[in-house]
Amino acid sequence: MMLDPEQGVTLAVTTNSDGTRTAGYSGLASCGSVWACPQCAAKIATRRADELSQVMRAVDDASGSAFLLTLTMRHSRGDRLGLSKQERARLRQLEDNLASYEVANANRWSFDERQAEADAIEHNTLTARKGCWDVLSDAWAKVTSGAAWKADQELFGGLLGWARVVEVTDGENGWHVHIHALLCFREQVSADMVAAGVGARMFGRWRRALERKGFDASDEHGWDLRRVQLGDGDLADYFTKIAHEVTGSHRKGGRRAGGRTPMQLLADAVDSCEGSAAVRWREWEQASEGRRQLTWSVGRRDLRALAGLGEVAPDDEVAREEHGADSYLVLHNEAWALMTGSRLACDVLAVAELGGLRAVRLWCREQGIPLHEDPERDSIVDWCRPLRM
Repeated sequence: MMLDPEQGVTLAVTTNSDGTRTAGYSGLASCGSVWACPQCAAKIATRRADELSQVMRAVDDASGSAFLLTLTMRHSRGDRLGLSKQERARLRQLEDNLASYEVANANRWSFDERQAEADAIEHNTLTARKGCWDVLSDAWAKVTSGAAWKADQELFGGLLGWARVVEVTDGENGWHVHIHALLCFREQVSADMVAAGVGARMFGRWRRALERKGFDASDEHGWDLRRVQLGDGDLADYFTKIAHEVTGSHRKGGRRAGGRTPMQLLADAVDSCEGSAAVRWREWEQASEGRRQLTWSVGRRDLRALAGLGEVAPDDEVAREEHGADSYLVLHNEAWALMTGSRLACDVLAVAELGGLRAVRLWCREQGIPLHEDPERDSIVDWCRPLRM
């Protein structure tokens, strides 16, 4: 998180409808990374949760039904996570080049055969370097294309659309990359029927696509499908949890079963100077850059259109937005410098979410962080507008 020199840093706290609080900073220069920045990730997750909640309400209003499909793949400690942003861009360029060479050859047009051979070698080299995230993306494309997928979409009154999220954790067996997909249908239908029909067929395509890339998925643990309702473990609920988890990812008690989230990996790399965590974080930064966390079906199965949502706002645009809050606290340069220098910026967010701004005031005093109360005002509470506890 970097200070925006044209603004101050403000701690903003919002009280949610369920009584919990969400805290964040304004006045910071945002990077827009949903993968590598706790501040931006929390803001983006909050927006995505709201959008998905609107989608779930629209599905309910249309008397439809929704299901959460999880697709996983077998992995090992030695598996690479994925190609970097630059490598992926180069691979796409090489694929375009090779396609043009094929067209030229078929039409007996002249082309540079030596360059074509060099491009083919480089293409094969990069393809061999693909990691489990790259394979996952390729496999999902196979799951949602072709004649079988076209038939699946017409079952149970027709598919309204889908939204797909990629989640990654790092555990003893390496990178665990998997997909959560929200599938919405026009009619009310049981989870058993969808699992036996669409779910099983999607998993079959998923596993075959993985096998062609040298990976695999088990019948027992490779997939799961269950019916969901708004707030009952759906993708909106998933993003709400992310928004809270990333700000508190430094707390070891928040570690998920089976591995560390990327933010917990970062905390281990920074707080404990764990060498292996730093190496894994660096691999995470390179492989995650430029990838989309949430994707939507488009065309006549556009869930966003169903919910009256507009075009998807890019992550960096969402991260730059400033939202209204219930209470605010101005953090002067000296206080902010102490918080960031002592790596306490995330702790402040946790304190604010647990106890509000009064708790932040007391906590800052205990930590020796000056808040520069205005001598003409009774207390630091006067800096907060309006304060609601």
